[in-house]
Amino acid sequence: MSRVQIIVEGMTASGKSTVVNLLSERLGLRVMPEEFRDQYDLLRRFHLERRWAFPMQLNFLVTRFAQYLCASESDEYILDRSVFGDKIYATLYYKLGYFRDSQFGTYLMLYDSLLKHLTMPKLIIVLSCPFEEIMRRIRMRGRSDEIEAGEEYWRSLYDAYSSFLDFVRSETGLSTTRCMTLDLGDPAFIHTPERVERFIEEVTEALDAGAPVRMTGG
Repeated sequence: MSRVQIIVEGMTASGKSTVVNLLSERLGLRVMPEEFRDQYDLLRRFHLERRWAFPMQLNFLVTRFAQYLCASESDEYILDRSVFGDKIYATLYYKLGYFRDSQFGTYLMLYDSLLKHLTMPKLIIVLSCPFEEIMRRIRMRGRSDEIEAGEEYWRSLYDAYSSFLDFVRSETGLSTTRCMTLDLGDPAFIHTPERVERFIEEVTEALDAGAPVRMTGG
């Protein structure tokens, strides 16, 4: 059975695209990028009005599920975020009052049903980055919907995402999946060849040798 090779997870502006593109180029993997726009522009609507949280998150869940199924048809894909972390967002929005009880219950039923049809990837790489650096990058790239969301929103999401690995492990067991964390708080990482080479070696070992959980500071 085919299997997704790598999932790269992390907070918005933590460096996911940078790492995905690097690994794609060096390891010859095809990129399945995160799909976050839709015909109703729900993400932008959500950042303006929180009442759009439920339809937006359902759309994300179904889209990410479909992408993962597609990527699972071969052994050559790397994903920028995935369906496995989707529940973190939904749970946060419920705690913040953006979902009603009935909406959250509906989401959980769909989420649990969909995950039964998926196989875990070979490797999950979780990116970390100091909150201050996250906010600096968000402001620097200047996307209006991200900036208008406000720092309080990003802080809440940052705190929720800090326990991603523990959350996914409890949801899926990760019995056949290796995990790594990478600190991308230093923007110089990608421009430091020896650090990049060490990271590539660790990823290759994790994919090929069934390595246990590895921790790296980049």
